[in-house]
Amino acid sequence: MDLMEHDSFKVPIIILQTILEEVRHRSLPLYSRLKQLSQSEDKIVWTFYNEFSRSDVQVRHRLFDGRMKPRMTGTIAVCTFARDRALVPCALPAYTLRLGIRVATKWYNVHLEEARQRSPSKQQVPEVPVVVLLTDDAANRKFAGELGIPTAQVRDYVAGLADAGHLTDVLAADEQEVTAEEIQTTSKRSPLYTEHLSTSSCKAGVASGHFHQGYFNASQYNYLEVKNNAIIFLPRRLSEIASSLQGSVNVPAFSKPVLLIGRQNMNRAVDGDIVAVELLPQSEWRTSVDEVIDQEAALRNDDPDKSDAEEGKDMGEAEKKAMRHEPKEATSGLRNGGSSPQPTGRIVGIIKRNWRAYVCHIDRTSLSSHVQTGSTMQVVFATPLSRSIPRIRLRTRQAPSLLNQKILVTMDRWDAMSRYPEGHFVRSLGQVESKEAERESLLLEFDVPFRPFGRAVRCQDIDDALHARPLPNGNIEAGVHIADVSHFVHADTPMDSEAASRGTTVYLVDQRIDMLPSLLGTNLCSLRPHVERLAFSAIWELTPMAEIVNVRFTKSVIASKMAFTYEEAQKRMDDRSLSDPLTESIRLLNMLAKKLKAARMAAGALNLASPEIKIHLQSAESSDPIDVEQKALFETNSLVEEFMLLANVSVARRIYEAFPQTAVLRRHVAPPKTNFEKLQDILMKRKGIKLDVSSSGALAASLDHCIYQDPNEPSFNTLVRIMATRCMLAAEYFASGSVARDAFSHYGLASPIYTHFTSPIRRYA
Repeated sequence: MDLMEHDSFKVPIIILQTILEEVRHRSLPLYSRLKQLSQSEDKIVWTFYNEFSRSDVQVRHRLFDGRMKPRMTGTIAVCTFARDRALVPCALPAYTLRLGIRVATKWYNVHLEEARQRSPSKQQVPEVPVVVLLTDDAANRKFAGELGIPTAQVRDYVAGLADAGHLTDVLAADEQEVTAEEIQTTSKRSPLYTEHLSTSSCKAGVASGHFHQGYFNASQYNYLEVKNNAIIFLPRRLSEIASSLQGSVNVPAFSKPVLLIGRQNMNRAVDGDIVAVELLPQSEWRTSVDEVIDQEAALRNDDPDKSDAEEGKDMGEAEKKAMRHEPKEATSGLRNGGSSPQPTGRIVGIIKRNWRAYVCHIDRTSLSSHVQTGSTMQVVFATPLSRSIPRIRLRTRQAPSLLNQKILVTMDRWDAMSRYPEGHFVRSLGQVESKEAERESLLLEFDVPFRPFGRAVRCQDIDDALHARPLPNGNIEAGVHIADVSHFVHADTPMDSEAASRGTTVYLVDQRIDMLPSLLGTNLCSLRPHVERLAFSAIWELTPMAEIVNVRFTKSVIASKMAFTYEEAQKRMDDRSLSDPLTESIRLLNMLAKKLKAARMAAGALNLASPEIKIHLQSAESSDPIDVEQKALFETNSLVEEFMLLANVSVARRIYEAFPQTAVLRRHVAPPKTNFEKLQDILMKRKGIKLDVSSSGALAASLDHCIYQDPNEPSFNTLVRIMATRCMLAAEYFASGSVARDAFSHYGLASPIYTHFTSPIRRYA
């Protein structure tokens, strides 16, 4: 995939429909990349629908604004190619798929020749392009050769291209066929790890209760220790279980996560993999190793050329230290009021890999001392940006030129003989600490789509407005008006697909990655002042005590009177010399918002700290920060927040009434009390503060009480609230018919039902 996406790879590509479908079932991220590749304006890509009968075969082709013109008529448009070969990627092992690929490749070549013969202007088309089947499956190439189908191994094909040196680096490590000599050498080594059980064996073991299934979560502070969730096979979605304070996953089967210590017990799992875990005897259960082990110091002398069984014979001192953490220490800690032992285990199989492209840098110490320049193939270590990911061995001719650069690396395999996973270089992101490289690293590491909007989707966002006015009966009419994005973005259109892929608008220090094109986000959908805009409105009749009398929902056309910043609205509200209808409306909204918030807090809602900061840079061109400040909060911030919450709760009730089985809602499950154990322990030991987590209301009261314990440290309470936030489970979207009604509640908001109706310009859900 990295080869096909590479800028230097200009070969026309044919993607078979059967390949697309198979990839979609195996990996949605890879499927998305293939779809994006087929829509790229810089590549020549066709989707070939090879599942239909010969008479119904269709080829979806692209014409590029006159830059490429059809050379002949018929079912397939043959274009002026840079080379005389088109590429059919194939890497799937199933016999039926391989047979279908061979048949499609042969049909394509025959069809092109027949089309040329039928062309009335054959003299203008002296030859047709050759469709080559590329596969690293030797058996598939053998069968294709017997049928007279042009075929080649990927690495051999790339070797004949103009930019072969750079393109070879992006090939997967396992794309080289293993020779008999290599097999013989490998067979003499003792494996470092036990072989993984098959996926079917793992699932059978989980179903029988012998194994436990869960997400593998690597420790960022002790690379030899991993906390992993161990869950009994229950009819629950894994996404319903979220991480605890230590990055582990709590489940009904155990009050604490399963602890995995040492390479052998982690058995080649990578952070995020779904694994099958076998518990160790209870006599071997122990507490977490609190000591931080320096990964760089422990691995300093590793040789990338010896990262296999021959080097793995000697266990490092750090690993020995971790493995010497005996159960008796855990028992001693328990007697002294410390943490109780956790169950320990070992990974017996990988149910689903979670490998992706990782932002890394080349470890300078891993370069051969005698080869610091030139284009000699070297085996080096790539150190990932995330400390929870192991170092990756890769072969590259560009190692010297990649020093001090951020690079993108993909894992390919991790054999039982190898101490580290093997991967390949994808591309360079730029110089370390440069503004552009660091920004792209951040976006890639957190999987934020940031590509420019393509032609298919071309078409300061203000997506909400409020109003309030007194009614003759003494009550108050208040309204929340949300931009009607659905009027412009229709379902199953390219723009809808792009917005769904992005999911949300992402804000960086000096840049915003929009979910929608600016023409929509900042113009057509934006509720700008003094112009008519389409909206969807929720309008309440409220008592002066902010109790709801009734609510109605309607599509509307509004013309906003004014657009304020929070500070501007606050100043207007505080200025007693102003008594115009607009100012009085703001004051009326603020009065209601205070009562709404008081009611929420009384119900047990949490006020968790999430301070927003602003970083000042030296200049627009510089990445050097010169100041950091926390953004000021005003009453008007709370005013808007309360009415957005009211709108979301009211809409949630309405859509659940209308669509009891399919309403898209959002819930926040109450966190297990074990999530707070470390925070409770620290507060009690350091400050003598007891944190009550028996309910959301009790937790809210405890957090409020913290502020009085240390008035000389005003930031202490904020810090405690931030730490409490990290103990929470993640809120999630769900369909109303998928869970019981009593599981709808939102713990943090103390609301029995909730959804996201607001912010449609920057939030897809």
